[in-house]
Amino acid sequence: MVEPLKLIRNPNVSWRTIEGQSVLIFNKEGEVQVLNEVGTYVWEHFEEKPEDLAAAISEEYDVSMEEALEDVHKFIEQMKAAGALCETEDETP
Repeated sequence: MVEPLKLIRNPNVSWRTIEGQSVLIFNKEGEVQVLNEVGTYVWEHFEEKPEDLAAAISEEYDVSMEEALEDVHKFIEQMKAAGALCETEDETP
């Protein structure tokens, strides 16, 4: 049986949140990426269900649940493509 994969933050990406914005430093490349307030929220809570993230964003900002959910999915895919998030085998039984 193939174990499901889960997302984790790439250990080679350092990050810190300063004044509501997360700063990601890609250690190998020396690149820096600054996330806005919404991106920071998703980055800090990406382990939650996308629907829960979208609901919180929809409540806080003037966007529909559908738009927020689409944006959450896009953001997570962008973070995977950038190498900030990576897949690992799920260690839960």
